[in-house]
Amino acid sequence: MREYLRDIVKCVKCGRCRTVCPSQQVQGWESSGARGRMLMALGMAFGLEPSNSLITSILTCTTCQQCVTECPSGADPHQVTRAARRELVALGHASPHQIEMQERIGNTGNSLGDRSSRTAWLTETQVPGDLGYVYFAGCLASYRYQSTAAATYGILKRLGVGLLEDEQCCGSPLFRLGLDASDLIAHNSRQIKAAGAHTVIVGCAGCYSMLKEQYQGFDVLHLSEFLAERLDELCTRRLDISVTYHDPCHLGRAYGIYDAPRKVIEEICTLVEMDASKEKASCCGGGGGVRLGYPELSGSMAGELKENIPAGIDYVVTSCPLCFRNLSDTGVKVLDLADLVWMAIE
Repeated sequence: MREYLRDIVKCVKCGRCRTVCPSQQVQGWESSGARGRMLMALGMAFGLEPSNSLITSILTCTTCQQCVTECPSGADPHQVTRAARRELVALGHASPHQIEMQERIGNTGNSLGDRSSRTAWLTETQVPGDLGYVYFAGCLASYRYQSTAAATYGILKRLGVGLLEDEQCCGSPLFRLGLDASDLIAHNSRQIKAAGAHTVIVGCAGCYSMLKEQYQGFDVLHLSEFLAERLDELCTRRLDISVTYHDPCHLGRAYGIYDAPRKVIEEICTLVEMDASKEKASCCGGGGGVRLGYPELSGSMAGELKENIPAGIDYVVTSCPLCFRNLSDTGVKVLDLADLVWMAIE
């Protein structure tokens, strides 16, 4: 942790992050927020022995980056927390859910530990190659939301996008838990190169941020970016529904992708914004391994977000299957952006 001291001491303990940290909003403890985690990281840098409460604090961060956008001194608790997770693993303090995720992916190549075919949703037996663009489906779409994977590929196929032969988990769940994802990065990079792709299209915000940050040798576009420029080629019809849009943390705050999904939605139906949206959007509580390790906390954060949803809308639209999953568990009617577009085509 010593190499992060410069980042840690940027925190001036002003406490502005306390007002936005979703974990602290639910738990209430100083140690459950960004300022508390920065103090713990400082202690770790000088040899503080990790206690169970310290480990819990470090692992209950959703990596939403609301603290980063709020910090007046330019500190980045998000990066420091990720470094602290790597340090905990190196010191032999991996939690049961970190170990579980590592075993799931190591045994099956996906974050769900599912041994069935990753492309069971695919109806074609032959997928064209060397198209320049390929669709990276991700684990949740491939195994839990297969209709969304099929809809996404149905849209992209019309726009000349291919598919990888042997996609595995992008590595985001491991990376955000402080674990090694290098084997997955190497495998998927080989697959992308073999497909002759110069651009990868991603429907999952977590996959997008992982590919954008940790992979090299090709361009990465989120589905919303790609569709915002080419929606007119799909001959969509106008839908008589109203929706609100939930900005996924790893797409919005992390990469500033706010306009593209809204452009797509507004071409198809009525968009009603939440009071807190874009860089101020609430976290669904599912990221950073929190849903796996601390499901009750994750659900409480999703419940807080639910309170921000405008009355009278038909659906919440999002661009992240993890956000889809957490919000759906609150009883909200949720659509993936791809499903909305597919409705407008069909």
